[in-house]
Amino acid sequence: MKVVQLLQKAWPEFIVLFSSMAYLMIRIVADVNKINLPTWFECFDIPTISLFLMTFILLYKSKENIISE
Repeated sequence: MKVVQLLQKAWPEFIVLFSSMAYLMIRIVADVNKINLPTWFECFDIPTISLFLMTFILLYKSKENIISE
């Protein structure tokens, strides 16, 4: 039950982490020439987007903590 509560608290962080990891795995496999990536996939800058989202999530949660105190 505590695991479910932890996942509910940190759900946005887990989604950003897993999407970033999936992007990196796909890029590694593509670099080894095992798959061909579509051109639109190479135009995305997922690490920068993930960094922005994590910063935004952390700032939003810290603001919630300040308001609730």
